[in-house]
Amino acid sequence: MSRKIYKLCLIRGYTEAYYQLSEEEKEEFWKQVESAIEKAGAKMASPYYDCRWSNDKYQTFFIMEYPDVECAMLDTAGVEKAGLFRYLVSETILGVEETQETAAQAE
Repeated sequence: MSRKIYKLCLIRGYTEAYYQLSEEEKEEFWKQVESAIEKAGAKMASPYYDCRWSNDKYQTFFIMEYPDVECAMLDTAGVEKAGLFRYLVSETILGVEETQETAAQAE
């Protein structure tokens, strides 16, 4: 059974390499990232949340939604090819929506 996958994206910030890019290079980089996300069938499941005021580790966070795990894997491969992990420091957590069935199994 195929289930929707949710990815919590915790963003720490940009690397020095990102700040060395010209404005044109940054624009091209973000176009490549957006294209990879679109090709994977991902969509935003939440707005961006500013959380810098509440911790010393993360600047922002948001949640992505994927139709299935294969799409989540395709997204990661695509943004890696675009160079995302060179320019952005982040952590992600994948999960599925808990149902009454899965909650009962956990007990």
